Amino acid sequence: MTNLSRHTFTRFMMGLAVTVFIIGCSHIQETPSSSRQGALSLWQGEVRDTLVDYIFDVSTPGHRDFIPVQDRVAVFDMDGTLLAERPHYFVLEVVMHYLIEYAPELSRKGPATKALCDAAEAGDIQYLRRNLEDTFVLPFEGQTYDFFRDYCLKVFETAVNSQNGKRHKDLVYQPMIELIDLLHARGFSVYVVSGSFQFAIMAISEKYFHVEESRCIGSRVEATVEKRNGRMVFLRGKGRPPINLGRGKAVRIKMRTGQAPVLAFGNSNGDVWMLEFPATSPYRHLSGVIDHDDPREFVYRKEALLRKAQQEGWLIVSMKAHFKTVFGETP
Repeated sequence: MTNLSRHTFTRFMMGLAVTVFIIGCSHIQETPSSSRQGALSLWQGEVRDTLVDYIFDVSTPGHRDFIPVQDRVAVFDMDGTLLAERPHYFVLEVVMHYLIEYAPELSRKGPATKALCDAAEAGDIQYLRRNLEDTFVLPFEGQTYDFFRDYCLKVFETAVNSQNGKRHKDLVYQPMIELIDLLHARGFSVYVVSGSFQFAIMAISEKYFHVEESRCIGSRVEATVEKRNGRMVFLRGKGRPPINLGRGKAVRIKMRTGQAPVLAFGNSNGDVWMLEFPATSPYRHLSGVIDHDDPREFVYRKEALLRKAQQEGWLIVSMKAHFKTVFGETP
């Protein structure tokens, strides 16, 4: 091949590569998650438009509100924000199932644990709630973290909600997962921040929320480590305060990410500090509150939080008005 023909061939191949790249980019731009028109198809109304405009504006280079990718941090509460929390929070469901399933063995651990087993068997939720520290710590104390995580996943995938008969894994809010997927597609780092124990969140986060385990922030218990057959085994101990609610959420977000999030979603008074945190960011920010006003789920309205949201100018998401579907039923 002569120098001239080699040069011509090289220019041809470069041009072909550029053409393929442009065609590929054009194809990407037409996908729902990458166009304003097609994004968030499970949402409707002005809330959908507000979310889409915010996400695309801050992730588009050259836009006046552009946020560098390393600063695009979004945080979501779990119970009541990503999945149904009625009649009980997920981690309480886990403990109740465990207390009933392993009652003979657990009752031998002592009178306090036996009392919890009896309460779970009798459906005495008030007793369990009055003794929350014992409820959440004693049953699994001494068990490995891996056992706890696996048991949480088992309950989530097989147990059913006592009020509507659906499995817990089928009670995830699909519009919220679509929102998380869009945030990922636009370069956001998404964290699940919950009062539930961290390994309970990690058990279900990747498969059901599309958030990797390393981005789960929850309440913790003390950990000890020992070697068994040459392997390190991590064991659960007593609770380690503070619980990941209220101020604790803001503290742990700061300690994990080193910065304020620019987007936050919650549904309870325990989320207020997390929802206020984005206002300290130097970037355009957005906080949203889920309003449980939809009979497709459970109707219970948190009036104090809704008033706070109105005062602060937070986005109020009416599940009834703004979700085309809740759990994935046909819109």
